Amino acid sequence: MFARLLNSGGPAPENSKDGSSAGQRQHSKESAGGDDFESPTTGGPPTGPPATVGVDEDMRAMKSENPLGMDDDGCEYGEPAYDDEDQEEEEEEDDNEGINVDSLEQLVVPPDLAHAVQESWHQFCSAAESREAIGEAVYGAIFESAPSLQALFKTPRAVQAMRFMSALNTVVATLDQPQQLQILAETLGFGHLNLEVTVPRVAIFREAILELLAVEMGDLLTPDLAAAWKAVMNYLGGGIIFVRKNYADRLTLLAESWHQASGKAHQEQIRQQQLLNAGGSPRSHRGSGEVEEQEAEENGADDAAASPRRKGRLSSWTKVFGRRRRSDESSGDGGGHASPHSGSGLNSGGMSPHSGGESPRSGSGEYEGEKLGGAASRGVKSKMTYEEMFQFNVAVMGLSSRKWLYEILACWDTIVSNMVNSARLQQECDMLAVRISKCQAKHNPTQVVNLAEYKSCMLASLRGVLPKVWDSNYEVAWNWLWDNVERKLKATMNSPPIWEPALQKMFASLGEEQMYTIRKSIYENFFAAAPSGQDWFKQSNTRLHFIVERVLSMTMELFENPWRMVDEISALGLRHVGYGIPTELFGPFVSACIQVMLSVSRDETAIEAFRWSLGLISKMLVETINEGSTIVMKAINANSVPQLRRALAAAPRGARATWLLKVEVGTQSISPLIWSIGSGRVEAADAMIQDILTIRADRDRYYYGVDELFSRHYDIIDRLIKDAPSLLNTLLDGLVWRSRIVSNGQRRVNYFIKHLLIMPDGLVADTLSWLVDGKDPKSMTHPVIVMVSDTLWGGLVARQFILSKVWFIGSLLIFMLSQAILPKSDSSGELFNRAAVFLGRTFTYIVTLCRLLSYHGRHSLEAYREGDTVRFLHCLKIPRYLKDPTDSLGFFLMLFVLLMCTHEPLFWCLSSENGTEEFPNETCEEIGSIRFRYSVFCMAAMAIHWLMLIDLAVFSTGLSAFVLVIGQVLSEMTRFLAALIFLLMTFGCGISVLEHPYFEMRDIPNSAIALFSITVRLYEDDYRNMLGEPALLTAVFIFVTASAVVLLNLLIAQINCSYVFIYQDMVGVAPVD
Repeated sequence: MFARLLNSGGPAPENSKDGSSAGQRQHSKESAGGDDFESPTTGGPPTGPPATVGVDEDMRAMKSENPLGMDDDGCEYGEPAYDDEDQEEEEEEDDNEGINVDSLEQLVVPPDLAHAVQESWHQFCSAAESREAIGEAVYGAIFESAPSLQALFKTPRAVQAMRFMSALNTVVATLDQPQQLQILAETLGFGHLNLEVTVPRVAIFREAILELLAVEMGDLLTPDLAAAWKAVMNYLGGGIIFVRKNYADRLTLLAESWHQASGKAHQEQIRQQQLLNAGGSPRSHRGSGEVEEQEAEENGADDAAASPRRKGRLSSWTKVFGRRRRSDESSGDGGGHASPHSGSGLNSGGMSPHSGGESPRSGSGEYEGEKLGGAASRGVKSKMTYEEMFQFNVAVMGLSSRKWLYEILACWDTIVSNMVNSARLQQECDMLAVRISKCQAKHNPTQVVNLAEYKSCMLASLRGVLPKVWDSNYEVAWNWLWDNVERKLKATMNSPPIWEPALQKMFASLGEEQMYTIRKSIYENFFAAAPSGQDWFKQSNTRLHFIVERVLSMTMELFENPWRMVDEISALGLRHVGYGIPTELFGPFVSACIQVMLSVSRDETAIEAFRWSLGLISKMLVETINEGSTIVMKAINANSVPQLRRALAAAPRGARATWLLKVEVGTQSISPLIWSIGSGRVEAADAMIQDILTIRADRDRYYYGVDELFSRHYDIIDRLIKDAPSLLNTLLDGLVWRSRIVSNGQRRVNYFIKHLLIMPDGLVADTLSWLVDGKDPKSMTHPVIVMVSDTLWGGLVARQFILSKVWFIGSLLIFMLSQAILPKSDSSGELFNRAAVFLGRTFTYIVTLCRLLSYHGRHSLEAYREGDTVRFLHCLKIPRYLKDPTDSLGFFLMLFVLLMCTHEPLFWCLSSENGTEEFPNETCEEIGSIRFRYSVFCMAAMAIHWLMLIDLAVFSTGLSAFVLVIGQVLSEMTRFLAALIFLLMTFGCGISVLEHPYFEMRDIPNSAIALFSITVRLYEDDYRNMLGEPALLTAVFIFVTASAVVLLNLLIAQINCSYVFIYQDMVGVAPVD
């Protein structure tokens, strides 16, 4: 594990960042200068005077630690020799005694000895084939000496090996600079705060390095040189342990002050005030002891609600380091700690937007108002946050043109929140370095980025936001944090402008055939290194090649657009959470990619850029997967309901819905519920819906997840209809609450249908539209949906529907008056009647016909323009909207009314001599040939008018269901008519060829008509007339038996058996239609 300790370019291997050679050389160059660095230990634990360590001094120290005097065999004079076990323990203790964990002094290495160490390192490097070989040698030496440490390395081997090499190179380069070496040791310690670095692990790493040097250098590694290497390793290891032991209070101070400065504490006050205003405090009826216990539980619930995987930032820090306690703690107006230094000169650097730098209320940085929370937060003072104060100070200091300052500001909360997570901190710093570089190249490429400008604005803003608690401890702590972050940024910030063109050039030089070979070789190397990876790559070859091609392009896009890539990588990582991909496979895959690219390119800069970019992407993916792999997601991947219930047992009542509905990493989030639905984990999804829609309560607060569910997924019903219809009833059942108390044979029932009626944006919800598209009659009969449809119908739809049908009903009445009533009345010849008929028909042609032409013309043009057509009779393309029965009837009505207009007798009589005298008149001689055709068109239009009134059946669900039943029964009638036509043709043809004198059955048409009349009992002749023709009578009797006895009774039986089933479905289909 101590292999991570020398990683000056990045944090620990679990989620560590790449350290590039270019970046490390830059770091070494800056360290050599010494002007840009200040000792970050100001105000920290005492470091003491510089300690000069050489070979002789080291030996004298060992002798002084052995005052009894040992002989050459390791035995005390006059005492018996130790046994082997005691001797091994004594040797181990001697090995560990050189590691100083009680202080971090400057290590002064004599110049000649430092030069000798540097020369030995250069000889060791020159003997290797490449820098990659050096890293592999160090990597292998560590695992050979301690195989158990291999499981601790999560970083890809190819990336981690290069980081070992770069880190050792940086250490060797700073041996002759004690101050820079001390800073490097402290930086390493800062990067390993979350790791359990121990003295034995330091010794393991040290001995592995010494053994590797001894093997490779042989006699060139003299005892003095080996002792110097050992002293350096001991110094670095002890410094890392010292930092972890002594900087816990400083980190806790940073965490608590940032909690106040970022506004998180104020937001918590607002939430508590909202709860009090909404329903009172849940602790109001408890004693003081119960109040404290409940307060702890609520804090835990809030932390759990923020992230199912980990608790709040502050609680995680205090868990690792313990809560910092100060003797001068007291509550202040802003919720912070009072300090004897409040209002001292330390605050003079903090700029405030009030009174030219002097903040109101003794520099409290607060202003009155209800900016956050509105009326719910009344009584809680709004406090200026760090972000607001920072923007103000940037403007005051004249740094508004420095766009990169806002890039750091956007990432600063994440950096501070993850300062104890070395891997995540290095990851954020690396991405921030790329963003700063890209931002500067875009806005002001000639200007040099001066990171000290952010430090000035940061400290000024913190002093303004936290004036009452700010003192020298805060000053030292925040300076120390920024110095460490600045070193990480400087190690990488100058490299992206060099790496990006080199990587572009390398990819541009690769042809299509070469890229195909690269993609194929990557999978071959990956499957050879990790055979279990084949279980996760079961797609087609085309898909596999696309995956690798996308991975390679992402390494380039990371430099081109780092902002977009952060979101894409987070989204990709969350998808891998749902897939359940083991993170152990990322290392071999990255190593395989790097090995293949090394074989096709010799451009060290491009390879370094590729290694750094791919390593960073893999770290971000692993970090996202680790953060997103909650116990709920693991239960979903296993599709295990018991495991899911055990996971939810750890969730507070108020956070259960959050655990099931949102897993957030960065700016991206995933819904465990939607993922389980989309991936087919139906059992787990069913249990999740039931849990969300279960009403829970404590003493005076209820928890019901319906608001969270529909706020997160307003289209949950649509998703269930499309992906998991079997879960729809589970959701609808959860929206009903039934009381256990029965009164007069009835009990109270509550329907929670608000979200089925109104969407979050205030518009009418599309619930019924989704159900109609789903065409599931069973769901339409659910009590919840019936309540929704009745509510919408009675409150909104019925009135609009009636208004939409008024014009049609009016046109039908006018059509009936002008065609069927007035022309047939006794006074049809009078002028008033003729004028009324003319006006009615004119209204039909002008209003009704024009309305129909406009509607169908517009929809037909849109359908043909957009290609929204269907084939009719496999040859003719018609608009798709005509598949709707109402639209198709309206289209035929338009055609028949149009034909009526062309055959209208009133218009034809205008050209006759009598027509002009008796206008309006429809009895002129010129219309004799068209009157019959006009009457046929009129009859068809009248029938279609009445058929279109069937829509009015929606006023009664039962009537609508009956109409639909008729439509369903027609299918049975169609089969009956087909069989009857077959019998009519069979017996009609047979009887027509039979010699008989019966006139009604003289040929095939008359025989078929006579037989059909017999079937429907409309035949008026007597069977006794056929007694003289036994053959004809026999044929008729056989036909009657087959048609009237068999077919009709079979039709009745079919309708009788299917009616009940069909009607139940039609009750549900009626609201759909």
